Amino acid sequence: MAVDPPNITGRDDRQEYQRAHRIRLEKAREAARERRAADPEGYREYGRKWRAAHPQKTREYQRRWRAANKDKRAARGERLTKRAAAQLRKDRIEKRRAAAQQRAARAGSELNGAGLAGASEGSC
Repeated sequence: MAVDPPNITGRDDRQEYQRAHRIRLEKAREAARERRAADPEGYREYGRKWRAAHPQKTREYQRRWRAANKDKRAARGERLTKRAAAQLRKDRIEKRRAAAQQRAARAGSELNGAGLAGASEGSC
């Protein structure tokens, strides 16, 4: 069932609608937190049932999380495949090189800026 959008005619109406929306979302989140805190085992059971019913989605979510959180996996001591470990090392090296290049570029631009300013003053 579709809900009709609110009749927003100006900035104040939009801000009021957004404020009310944020409050509704926060109340819903708080209620969910309280339900989870009241029955954590029930929520774990719900998750187990969902994962058993949706193994393909579970694998897909895990694959995406692993790809996005390689450093977290390594920090937890989780064993990576040889290919994943090599890629992680390569990513770290590239990140260090990029940072070094940025530092060098920043230092070079500061030196060039100072050199240009001094040259222009002396030539006048």
